[in-house]
Amino acid sequence: MNPSDRKLIVLDPFSREARELAKKTPPLDALGQRYIQACRERIEWFASPFLEKDGIPVQIERSPPDVLIEPPDLQFDISVFYLLMQSCAACFPPGSFEARTVISANREIFRRRLKACYAETQEAILDLLPDIGVAKAGPDEIPRQDLYKIMALRKFAEMRSASVTSSTLHEIKFKANWTRILPTTYDLTDFYIKDGWAYLSANDLLELLSQDIGRRMELYMSQVRQKMDAAKVKPHPTFRSVGKIISDLSSKSHEDLVGMGGELREEFYPPCIKQAEQGVDAGSRNYAVTVLLTSFLSHARISPFAGDAKISDFIDDMSVITSEILPRIYEAGARCNPPLFDDQPVEKANIMYHLGFGLIENPRLEDSGNSTWYIPPNCEKIQREVPMLCKPDALCRRIKNPIIYYVIKARGSERPRESTSSLAGIAQARDRRS
Repeated sequence: MNPSDRKLIVLDPFSREARELAKKTPPLDALGQRYIQACRERIEWFASPFLEKDGIPVQIERSPPDVLIEPPDLQFDISVFYLLMQSCAACFPPGSFEARTVISANREIFRRRLKACYAETQEAILDLLPDIGVAKAGPDEIPRQDLYKIMALRKFAEMRSASVTSSTLHEIKFKANWTRILPTTYDLTDFYIKDGWAYLSANDLLELLSQDIGRRMELYMSQVRQKMDAAKVKPHPTFRSVGKIISDLSSKSHEDLVGMGGELREEFYPPCIKQAEQGVDAGSRNYAVTVLLTSFLSHARISPFAGDAKISDFIDDMSVITSEILPRIYEAGARCNPPLFDDQPVEKANIMYHLGFGLIENPRLEDSGNSTWYIPPNCEKIQREVPMLCKPDALCRRIKNPIIYYVIKARGSERPRESTSSLAGIAQARDRRS
């Protein structure tokens, strides 16, 4: 096997070369515990992203084993991948928490593989992955004055992954048709767009490609499930064994997340949220209310650390949204100058979109998952987009996201004899891992 084909199989499990290699997988009855154990290892590292330190949830580094990033046995690696996909499809419906756990874990594996490949090949990654709809950006395609503005705004410098530390990943080197961005969790406003091209940093490219793999995993498992349902085939015992592992690990992850929400406590809000609730002027209304306040209140009330989950994973009563969260958002919008929803009623549908219900104003709980449940933006982005809201206090300077501020304050109130400095130390420990 030539090096290019090998690299392609490592980076794209749905490539023709990878599918051909997967056909050499032994029959299910002949697969031993080695394959089943490898399925466990493929998601186990991802299933417990948080630990408790002095009662505070601290995010830990989600580093998969080296063997998953640089697999020495490609045949075994691709066979385990498809065994995991098929087992999940056979045992759980599409969109289930178990399916999303499997997709998220594998998507992160491939994102890290892509990053490692980029570190080695730089722009040559486009040659390894043909037909991905991305091209190299020429050095003079962006006017110099615009490039300076982009650099000043650090539009492409926001960390989208805990593992990204190299500033070179934020240099604008690629471009994609703007329609290429629409199926992703990105907003078009995150990019410089010219003549129909959205200009990307290397980090944006890696995230774009990993999201593509996630969507293809979702489609593949849905197709497998449909075929099995149509044929009325019961899951093979090997599928059930892997399914049990998926269920156990997903449940463990879910238990880590459940119970961190609860009644909203305004006294624990960070300064930016308190300011946003008082209303802002035109020009900042949409971001302050629709993006920042919506994401913060929903996560503070339901589950601060929800990962790729959807709201219906945590609540079974829509009144949590309609009676507790939305009234606060609408009141903040009414306090804006001019009132947000008077001249922009469509923002009510956008709020539902940011809550994960899709672009609809009056959703049902079962609509949860039609779009991404947005996490609160990091402090860096808040300072950039709505600087008038950013009036940091001592704790703000030690954290990176307003939801962490809320959690630390809320957990700290349960231990009144704890010192502020010890809580700040915990925040710093969390920051080092994020």
